[in-house]
Amino acid sequence: MVWPESPQAPASSPWQWGFFSAAFNPQPLAAVLDYACDQGIRYLELGAGGYPGAYHCPRERLLANPTLRQQWWQQCLDAGVRPQVLSCHSNPLHPDPVRAALADQTLRQTIALASALGIRTVVTFSGVGGSAAVPGAAPHLNWPVVSWPYENSDYYHQVWEQQLIPYWQGIARLAADAGVTIALEMHGGFLVHSPGTLLQLRAACGPAIAANLDPSHFWWQGMDPLQAIPLLGDALAHVHLKDWCADPQQQAMWGLLDPRDEREGPRSWRYCLPGQGHDAAFWSRFLSTLQQEGYRGMLSLEYESGDEIPAAEVIAPTLHWLQGLLPEPSSL
Repeated sequence: MVWPESPQAPASSPWQWGFFSAAFNPQPLAAVLDYACDQGIRYLELGAGGYPGAYHCPRERLLANPTLRQQWWQQCLDAGVRPQVLSCHSNPLHPDPVRAALADQTLRQTIALASALGIRTVVTFSGVGGSAAVPGAAPHLNWPVVSWPYENSDYYHQVWEQQLIPYWQGIARLAADAGVTIALEMHGGFLVHSPGTLLQLRAACGPAIAANLDPSHFWWQGMDPLQAIPLLGDALAHVHLKDWCADPQQQAMWGLLDPRDEREGPRSWRYCLPGQGHDAAFWSRFLSTLQQEGYRGMLSLEYESGDEIPAAEVIAPTLHWLQGLLPEPSSL
């Protein structure tokens, strides 16, 4: 199979340019493939369960039926599109044992499916624990973000030592045996949410645990995504292309740790398309830094802005705009 080139992708690009199919939920896979084919987009990150859903990669049916799995794969190839990454973002450390078990099962099945398909990267969250403090109440999550009062720090170390590290050591062994790398998305609200926490877990679990860098999660945590690239080094296995927009008035009232969601009205910040929150100069530097540091994975546009504009109207133009910012190797 000879893959078609993306219309405006530089010939020197070392990356697999594509997008995260969850932006098209609940449309069927055929609609996603038609769009990618029409726009000359060669690579996809596909939701296989968890928060992204499994609209485009029904992992349980594909695992159970090799014939169906081959048909699914061939459907993608016939459209000139390669499934490059599977994502199953969820919370395997959830204090509700039913939710935790489902997340764990989803992750294990996604690793097995990726291995069967020859896909080398699975994206998910590290998870975060908690407790049911009120008898009879639903378990709730606890994300410790400050060290004092010291019960916060004590809980932080306890959950790492008793939950996070043991769980991911087991998953890392499973993934390594399957030839799969787990790219943990560093996302606020989960225990792995920064380069430091990612590298700390990787040191305890081995190289099967790696990073998914999404710049949009860094700004509101006070981190610079440009600095994250060399800090992560060869631990960087996947990149989401997503931007972040701040609302100064809301930020003055609520700060950046804004617990409200978009259903309640304007927030201190929101996700947006690349170029809407940070200009071409930033995104050019971002791509240049990835290139300089030797990143060779997928660049996956994630459309999660909450806008009412259909994904089909914005994904390809945004990808093409980003591709035009990539410097020539001779200029580095």
